[in-house]
Amino acid sequence: MSSNDNADVLVNDEAIGLDSGKGGIRTLERALAVLELLGTADWGMTLSAIAEAIDLPLSTTHRMLKALMAHGYVEQDLRTRWYELGMKVLELRGPAVTQSVRMAGELRPFLQALAGRSGLRCHLAIYRGGRVIYLDRVDSGTSSTAYVPLGVQAPAYSTALGKVLLAHAPEDEVELLLAANDRQQFTPNTITDRETLREELRLTRRRGYAVDHGESAEVRSCVGAPVFDYRGSAIAAISVAGTVDEIESRERELSDMVLETARKISAHFGYREASSASAFV
Repeated sequence: MSSNDNADVLVNDEAIGLDSGKGGIRTLERALAVLELLGTADWGMTLSAIAEAIDLPLSTTHRMLKALMAHGYVEQDLRTRWYELGMKVLELRGPAVTQSVRMAGELRPFLQALAGRSGLRCHLAIYRGGRVIYLDRVDSGTSSTAYVPLGVQAPAYSTALGKVLLAHAPEDEVELLLAANDRQQFTPNTITDRETLREELRLTRRRGYAVDHGESAEVRSCVGAPVFDYRGSAIAAISVAGTVDEIESRERELSDMVLETARKISAHFGYREASSASAFV
């Protein structure tokens, strides 16, 4: 292996301050430990928390994180300075998710405009197997809502993003989800009852948007709307997120903003409203 090849290794011994005589396996194990640790963290982690969890000095941990960040496997939130899994990890899941990651970059200007108008943090997510995967977020700079790392998954039934995608999902898939009895009660407002959730999805479909009334976290609320492609299929959803008070006091205003942005994005993908083919009623 040439010296240039050595420089291209994902996380080499020099990058994280280890004696090369101890072998690359130990280096790889520690890098994987960091990724697995961040994968279990709901809201990202601080440098000190990561160092403590993997039992390494702060300086060594910092160098390891910098190496992982250079390759896109770890990202750092510029506002909180917390670390999270990067988009590269999502790309490893295959072509479908890779395509969604590219879509996120394409749609970022729409989210930036929505964040600027609303003064709130905006999210983009897709639906996979009963859960939503957060692909992108744009912070208005004034939002006080909780931080959600990219790539984090959440049960669809407890979020506005998830509920609006379920409302436009194939009926057989929705029925399978409703038939399951493993819905977790995250807060007193989480909808776990089958018929109540069914009615919530009907309401969501009728009005075109969904609201999370503190259902995944008591202090956080969201308004979400679907993004359709040229076939009329709901391929993603966008939302604005804030405190429960922020969302409830501005629900009509915010829902109009989110719906308008979702329509613009859908039109960007060739959607025409008369072509909608979503099945849930």
